[in-house]
Amino acid sequence: MVVAQPVQSSDQMSALSARLADPAVVASLNQLLDHADLLAILVAGLDSLIRRGDTISDALVGVAGELRGVQRAAGLPDAAQLLDGAQRIGAIIGPAMDLLPTVEYLLRSDLGDTRVVDVAAMASRAVVVASERSGTAPNRERRPGLWSMWKALRDSDTRRALGFGLAVAKALGKELNDVDAKPAGMC
Repeated sequence: MVVAQPVQSSDQMSALSARLADPAVVASLNQLLDHADLLAILVAGLDSLIRRGDTISDALVGVAGELRGVQRAAGLPDAAQLLDGAQRIGAIIGPAMDLLPTVEYLLRSDLGDTRVVDVAAMASRAVVVASERSGTAPNRERRPGLWSMWKALRDSDTRRALGFGLAVAKALGKELNDVDAKPAGMC
């Protein structure tokens, strides 16, 4: 098969010759020829993209429609709630880290003993009951005299509580003596 060659006018040929004489044009053509394989891949890719443009745009429209139709599952927080929660946690963590040495000291001390917690809970319940009873008690029982106190000493619950209080006072006195016996700075 013979390909027909267009006839070039002499003006066009001389203009092309003049441009090829320019060293910048020659350098650009050399660079273009060096990367001709990449240029061919780029042109083929663009051609394929243009031919499949309708298919790609239809797929993007379908995905956008599906995303609009998706609803947030019940009970899940939205992004604003998650961000707000993260900010609140961040505000709490700093002060909590400052308290960490104190909490660690308390946990290592005898205050972390479950028996102490049990006794404190028992005393707390007793204070609540006594507060409720004193609020509804007659005026003479709110300010007991000598006879009321004598009567209370005969009550077994009162004697038991007084015995406990005396035992606490004795143990506390021993602890205080032990602290006084230690050299300064050893507490």
